Amino acid sequence: MKICPSRVVILSVLMLFIGKANFTIVLENNGYTKIVVAISENVPQPPDNGVALINDLKALLTETSAVLFQATGNRVYFKNIDILLPPTWTKTTPSLTSTHSYQLADIRLTNEPVNSASGSLPYTLHSGKCGVNGNFITLPTEYLEDVATNLKVQAKGLVQQWAQLRYGVFEEHGYPNDELLPYFYRHPNGYDAVTSSNDTEIKGTLEKLSGGNCEVNENGIISDQGNCRFVPTATEQTATTSLMSFHWLDTVIGFSEKDKHDRRPPHHQNRLCNSKSSAEVMANSPDFNNVPPNPDQVTTPEFQLRKNLMLPVVYVAMDTSFPANPNNTNQQAQNLLKRGVRNLFFLLFESYPETLVAYSTFENIDFGPEGSYLKEEYPPKRIADGFYDLGPIVDNLVVSQDVVSRDVSAVIRDGEARLRQYKDTGGSILYLVTSTDSVTNDTVIETDLAERLMQNNIKLVVAETGLSDGKSLSRFSVLSQGGYYFKRTWDSSYFTPVNNEVDNIFKNGLKTQRRIITSRKDSITASKPWSGSFSIDETLGTNTTLALSLPKEGSFTITLTNPSGEVVTLPNEPEVTNWNYPDSTVRLIWQKLADDTVIGRWSYQVAYDTTSCSSCETQPEIHLQIGSSIRSATSPALPTFQPWVSLTTSSGFVDISEHPVVIQTRFEYANSNLGGLIVTADIVLNSVVKASIPLFDTGLIVPDISKDGIYSGIFYPDTDGNYKVNLYAVHGASVKEGGRLLSPDQNSYCCGSSLPTSTLNYFQFTAREAIAFEVRNAVTGTFPPEFLPMVSDIKASTYGIDNNLVYAELKWSVPSNTMSQVVKYSEDYEQLLNNFEAAPEATIVYGSLNEIQAGTAIAVYVSAPYTTGKNVYFVVETTATNSQKVLKSRSHVVWTESNPPENAFTPPVPTTEAPSTTTQDNN
Repeated sequence: MKICPSRVVILSVLMLFIGKANFTIVLENNGYTKIVVAISENVPQPPDNGVALINDLKALLTETSAVLFQATGNRVYFKNIDILLPPTWTKTTPSLTSTHSYQLADIRLTNEPVNSASGSLPYTLHSGKCGVNGNFITLPTEYLEDVATNLKVQAKGLVQQWAQLRYGVFEEHGYPNDELLPYFYRHPNGYDAVTSSNDTEIKGTLEKLSGGNCEVNENGIISDQGNCRFVPTATEQTATTSLMSFHWLDTVIGFSEKDKHDRRPPHHQNRLCNSKSSAEVMANSPDFNNVPPNPDQVTTPEFQLRKNLMLPVVYVAMDTSFPANPNNTNQQAQNLLKRGVRNLFFLLFESYPETLVAYSTFENIDFGPEGSYLKEEYPPKRIADGFYDLGPIVDNLVVSQDVVSRDVSAVIRDGEARLRQYKDTGGSILYLVTSTDSVTNDTVIETDLAERLMQNNIKLVVAETGLSDGKSLSRFSVLSQGGYYFKRTWDSSYFTPVNNEVDNIFKNGLKTQRRIITSRKDSITASKPWSGSFSIDETLGTNTTLALSLPKEGSFTITLTNPSGEVVTLPNEPEVTNWNYPDSTVRLIWQKLADDTVIGRWSYQVAYDTTSCSSCETQPEIHLQIGSSIRSATSPALPTFQPWVSLTTSSGFVDISEHPVVIQTRFEYANSNLGGLIVTADIVLNSVVKASIPLFDTGLIVPDISKDGIYSGIFYPDTDGNYKVNLYAVHGASVKEGGRLLSPDQNSYCCGSSLPTSTLNYFQFTAREAIAFEVRNAVTGTFPPEFLPMVSDIKASTYGIDNNLVYAELKWSVPSNTMSQVVKYSEDYEQLLNNFEAAPEATIVYGSLNEIQAGTAIAVYVSAPYTTGKNVYFVVETTATNSQKVLKSRSHVVWTESNPPENAFTPPVPTTEAPSTTTQDNN
């Protein structure tokens, strides 16, 4: 019996990412620098203060560097690695950093329970496209336990993950009991083979999990495959590849190569990389351009221990315009103001000396370009280093007697742009001291800016004074989960609660307390009212607000219906203007629902009436934003989300000549990912939605498992530029939504079993401008075949022979951007592999190929001419297009049995299953 080798236990699956694509790692003279390995807060500091764990980690990374160097022909290694300790480890004193965090690390050491598919092995969150680098590697602490006794094998396992992370290759093995990526597959010659790609046969035996040898008939067909494993012998092996499958064998030291790579087995590398070997894919990586071998290179990395205390940056913005209340200009009031700010600095200096503090001023109207209004007098710096500099700056504060205007919208706009960089390294506090009666030029809309503050982990704390009741920032603080304090004049107690709030933020950490449920921008007409729905889940319910940004002319009415079908009458709040500026051209209807808002799905309608004015726009654009805050102090923490886009290796943009754009996100809730969501990404260029793509959690679009709370999609731009992504998510992925059929079966797709996910009924979420990326070479770029939209999950079953025709059932899911799809066939495997466009089309005898919406499940029966004793091979050819070019790609090649049974074809009916024998596996 012939056995094609595969691995026994190694199962590499994907978990979630946080942040952007990995482009911080730099390759310098054969060596990777700026690698960050972070230890999670869930790893308690050991009694020896972590010395042994850190030494094991260093030993593993050192050996991994050496293995990588050998596997790449003496070309690349780990030169410099930062090991980031968790802030909870208080008995160590490494160098402090404010730029690293666990959420941004390349390799993340965690003590969390690992998923059922990977066990205690490392796994990589990948982009899902061949040749595109991934996001990060998760390294369970259990993996370090065998470092002392099995260092080489553990290092080779980590090299396998590094290759997925950095070079965009995939595992070359199957999974037990997996229909899509089977552990055994049916070889065209009729026997069952182990799914793997190696340069020569690996010797071994087939053994039952329950003990004894597996049962194999005279044709090489294995019975009870789920209870059978291939066990390589410990000696007499000669295979040198592949690290992506049998990496634990002593003789295996390299990646699969073109001439010796088996292109038939249905593992991820073959399915996603057009049957290319790992070495072929890696050869196209920029890391190996003009990087000659250097066999004399010392491969031991330099290590630095670092720690981020995850303290928020405090950014003080001081209004130096003439105060709205003249009483605040007398010396006593000014002294109270200065003392309050100095007390803030003293609090930070005494209690949080490592935090970064900045000081800026503003006054007058915003005349300059965006970003220039808020003047930074003192850049972010450790308060321990700058405390004695900040005191004199505050003491020398002078109010401009002849300047009576201020623009708080420009202050927050500029502050947000400067502070968003700290989103994942501790967040920030924008501490704003100002007066009422602000002006605005309407370039900044309240609702838009409130969303950006929340998305970028920026807490607004406002100290506002003045005579006017038109408090510019009271409403905005609710919309942005900020803290707001108002008195007409400064007094001796005014700054105490303000500074206490800052202190509480440091003690408890910045936490998400509010969510934008829906944010909709569109035009409206009098004849066609807006209608829609929004959901309130069990985590929300206080400060639920509806904010409608409108033109000044025309009458608008909002009607709400609660989950019980009752129309809800809202408080008749007075209409206001953007930032309460009387001359603003933007009107704002702002209403609050009662606290403890009813859980469930609400509906709304916005009606536009033009009968009251002659100058009303016929089709104005309006913006509806609905948000809500955490229901109570005892409610579960709100779900958090992190978007991610696959930027090109060692760059800050997406080079379309290298690969398409992969967009992912996850929602984390109750210590796991949030499942059962319908997620959509609107891709925006120059304020125009260029594409609206579904993000799937099915394990079909990317090489992860279904229902794991990772939502992914692929975008093929045809225009260069700076894109933004708006994300929308709503609970309910087990229904047909907008033509997308999403299966509730958690085990129907990939990799053994799904990960446990949380469920939050009535969850709904909107993030406008959730992530941004630049695209280059969209017009001139030519995709390699593996980058095109292609079917990655095709499965085939042989039906039988009928009148010299072979019949087969084919199933797959429609990939993104598909314009048309056909099934091609040939008795020549190489033709479909290398020249599929010239192959003839199979006949569709049952089912249809007309449905082309991404994610749609296709199931058809096809027929093709049959020659006795020969296999018939099939591929699905998909055609995609953009404004520049037509793109054709093929699926992985599947085949019928060489000698199928005679079986007259009868179209299936709903109550009858057609007989079939699989060509992929026998589970």
